[in-house]
Amino acid sequence: MNIKQIETFVRIVEVGSFQAAAGALYASPSTVSVRVKELERFIGTELFDRSFHRAQLTAKGHEFYAHARQLVDFTTSLSQQMRAPQAVTGLVRLGVVGVVTDTWLPQLVRSLREAYPGVTLRLDANLTRLLTERVSDGKLDLAIVAGSVTDSELQGVVLGVERFVWMTGRNGPQAPAGGAPMTPLELSRHPVLALSEDSHHHPIVKNWFREGGVSLNPSVSCNNISALAALTMKGLGVSLLPRLGYREALAAGRLLELATTPALPQVQFSIVYRKERVPPLAEAITAMAQAASAQPL
Repeated sequence: MNIKQIETFVRIVEVGSFQAAAGALYASPSTVSVRVKELERFIGTELFDRSFHRAQLTAKGHEFYAHARQLVDFTTSLSQQMRAPQAVTGLVRLGVVGVVTDTWLPQLVRSLREAYPGVTLRLDANLTRLLTERVSDGKLDLAIVAGSVTDSELQGVVLGVERFVWMTGRNGPQAPAGGAPMTPLELSRHPVLALSEDSHHHPIVKNWFREGGVSLNPSVSCNNISALAALTMKGLGVSLLPRLGYREALAAGRLLELATTPALPQVQFSIVYRKERVPPLAEAITAMAQAASAQPL
């Protein structure tokens, strides 16, 4: 048994198939198959149930994976500490909420590529709840999410805050004459474009309307903030968008900020990962994310 065999086994579990693992490891499918067979021969039992189309672990495979993952993490971390950053290789699975993909994600990716050109980055752009679950389940190494971390098994590092405001398009619903801030009741008379129920913002917006004496009844809901912004720019309704993230569209007049009352709370963004299995590049990526989020767009 050697580390290559164990790393191959772990990668198959992570990506779901022998074929995908071969691509991730830059190895031939036959090499991957041989490594697994040699590992199974050493252990004395099958680790995968080959009657399934995907790589399905046996009971012994599940037991072995927990130990194998820890060993791979340790050897990767040790290797990275002893080697120059340019020589570091491996796969980083990073989840990112939509507002970050629209703002400073490119700067983060650029910094990571410059510091660790041998590292492969796999991005998962999704909603906070789903990303947090995937980190907990081991399907992601780290995730940049909205809100504070409530799971005791996860470590969260605050990256910064963003203010979300109601916006409309140039040809969309307009504020009433006089310039007075709009109340939830007044805003509800227009088509509301909202993030779906799995988002961090949905309960905040729902509560904002409820405290204003009305219910949140979005005309459109989706899990992608870019889609909401695009619909808003086309004049199809009002939506809650990050002021910093869409400041260029605001400056160009493609989006218009609506004054509303009461004000919505600022949103905190954090990077999260499992406490019991800290990813090898967690500290470096966290520092890069903090720097990227603080830079002008």
